[in-house]
Amino acid sequence: MKFLLVSPFTGASGSAIRFWNIAQALRERGHRVIYADRRARNAPSLHFCEGVTYYGCPGSGVLLLDIIFSFFFYSIIFIRHLDCAVFYALKPAPNNCIPALAARLFGKKIILDVDDLDYAYLPEGAGRSVFKFFFDLFPRMFHLVTYHTPALHDYLAETVHIPQHRLYYLAQGASPAFLSAQHPSDSTIAPGSLIYLATLGISSDFDDLIPGLQKLLARVPAESMSVVGDGKRKAEFEQLIADAGIADRVRFTGTIDHTELPRFVAAHRIGINYMRPSPVNRCRAILKIREYLACGLDVVCNEVGDVDLFREFIHIEPTIDSLFETVSILLLKPHRMNAAGKAFIERNYYWPGIIDAFLKIIEAL
Repeated sequence: MKFLLVSPFTGASGSAIRFWNIAQALRERGHRVIYADRRARNAPSLHFCEGVTYYGCPGSGVLLLDIIFSFFFYSIIFIRHLDCAVFYALKPAPNNCIPALAARLFGKKIILDVDDLDYAYLPEGAGRSVFKFFFDLFPRMFHLVTYHTPALHDYLAETVHIPQHRLYYLAQGASPAFLSAQHPSDSTIAPGSLIYLATLGISSDFDDLIPGLQKLLARVPAESMSVVGDGKRKAEFEQLIADAGIADRVRFTGTIDHTELPRFVAAHRIGINYMRPSPVNRCRAILKIREYLACGLDVVCNEVGDVDLFREFIHIEPTIDSLFETVSILLLKPHRMNAAGKAFIERNYYWPGIIDAFLKIIEAL
């Protein structure tokens, strides 16, 4: 089959990584894949895979203009690939869902992936109301809606009223590159044991960790942390770290090329994840935990999102203070690879197996 995958946003997010992994897995199963998204300004493309045709919509940096322009861009891409069998849209947004609904008129199978309550990150007001209107409207019009947490299922079934037969649990997998990552022999690749993967945008809660991180680094002066990712709040977080007096111990790497990221993650010992407990964060499947475990890291996080799936293999803490206390204890122990966690990811969250089951559903549509 020929698949057209269209993301309404740029590639600088966990959602985009999920969608790109789906594209790669489909290609590896012998399908033809076309992938389109908005090209992030001044950022490297995450999208490189022999056999996947990639189209990046140029951006102006003005969100409304970019949404309007990308709508026309995606419409042209669909016309150019009118022979596609499946139009798979990421997130319920007008710029990719309206072309998908047009594809339905041409007899295409149309699928929508809902992986977050995106509207809930916006402040109360007209913009959020408009976003929520489209968020709740579009899923009702697709042949199939994929989701990846029980909380998202409940929202789609109870709030959006999607019938059960049009909902499909598509697990959040880990890229095979993380499972095959080896600890690099070049010890200069990472400055310390701790790593925090994040999109440092409006959904990031990294600032909550800074007081606890400051205390931890005062207790263990030989340690430091890598903060990997980018976003509109990155400069703000860098300033907060400087104000806390730990700028020489916390390295903001920015976005790391995805071919290098697994090796970089594997050079660390402990992966940290934190999100504020909130209704929107309850709906999130945490890609970072999967990637940490796939590289064999110890993982310390708070109880939010889908962390319960990994309870046997990670350290889940109720508070930020207890989170950093657990990190301190782990740093005192001899380092061993988290082999059980790595094996669990390989058994249950490996994209090829996830996609094989998904393809059977698509063929039956």
